[in-house]
Amino acid sequence: MRLEDLVGQERAVAVLRNALRRDRVAHAYLFSGPEAVGKSTAAFLFAQVLNCERDGDETPCGTCRSCKLIERSSHPDVRLVTVGADARGRRRSEISIDQIRQNPRKPRETPLPLIQDASLKAAMGPYKVYLIDPADRMRAEASNALLKLLEEPPPHVVIILVTSEPSGLLPTVVSRCQQVVFRLAGSDDIEEHLVKLGTPPAVATSLARLSGGRIAWAIRGARRPELLETRTALLDVCADIGRHGLPASVRIAEEIKLRAAQLAQADSEAEQQGEGEDEATPAAVAGDRAVREELPWCLDIMVSWYRDLLAIGEGSPLLNPDYEKALKRQFRPQLVAQSQCAVESILETKHAIQRNANIDVALESLVIGLVGACD
Repeated sequence: MRLEDLVGQERAVAVLRNALRRDRVAHAYLFSGPEAVGKSTAAFLFAQVLNCERDGDETPCGTCRSCKLIERSSHPDVRLVTVGADARGRRRSEISIDQIRQNPRKPRETPLPLIQDASLKAAMGPYKVYLIDPADRMRAEASNALLKLLEEPPPHVVIILVTSEPSGLLPTVVSRCQQVVFRLAGSDDIEEHLVKLGTPPAVATSLARLSGGRIAWAIRGARRPELLETRTALLDVCADIGRHGLPASVRIAEEIKLRAAQLAQADSEAEQQGEGEDEATPAAVAGDRAVREELPWCLDIMVSWYRDLLAIGEGSPLLNPDYEKALKRQFRPQLVAQSQCAVESILETKHAIQRNANIDVALESLVIGLVGACD
């Protein structure tokens, strides 16, 4: 894949290619923009270009040893710094200072924290590249530690901060990075790209509309038919949510979690084949971490329902045109404000879950609010 293959990101690609063409690569970049528009992909492609063994080009060859190692996430000079499990296997919801700077009171860690590793020479290529994604998840002390490196960076280091929420970064960190802004892609561009990938035209049209400009979301939907089944189930939940009273809130919250668990189960089916799992429910098989990773996608589907209710009132095109009749049945002019609040509540819940909030409590609180808004 090449930088120019990023759908709808001509401006961002132009910034990066100009830096390469003029040999003016910055020591730090901030890739910002909506979720699922190609920021992380662009960061890895840029890392490939910087360390590609074929000189004099602005796109990675994809075939040299360096490009292949980066593609497999095993290049010694290209590292992703992200949330995940710590050394004891406990899930982290933030990027800690221990990932950025060595604590002198703790034993030397492997791999080295970013700052200590950056002081070493590159093992293979001309650059050591660090991708911090999502950068807005850095704890305050981690950001302050990184700031010192940004102020006096080694000449062979490039740091790429990737975020959908640049407001979550320290202004002093932002000011020391060259900003590259990524945008939502056009529906026609996404549809064309999906068709090129082999997606049936009718499915490509539907996914392009539903994606809201997020190409990665659309590609994921095209590759996983169970996502479309989940979409139907969750939109049906939204269509009926006003018919249930508050006592049904727990059941509805469990339904949302179950759908996420089913997606997580589908992801691991290949690994589980032949291991004897038969009667276990998806919620029991899929761990909390796997369900947590799928819930944002489920909540995005629910957001699309309430945004369509607002679109009905404005006479705007729908994200879910196949649900037009159900949307019109639920729409009432006096509920426009509640629909806007519903969008905000779902997005807040999504961010809370991404930050390790209790899933059951977060979903139940959300559904209670949604049911109440429809009364």
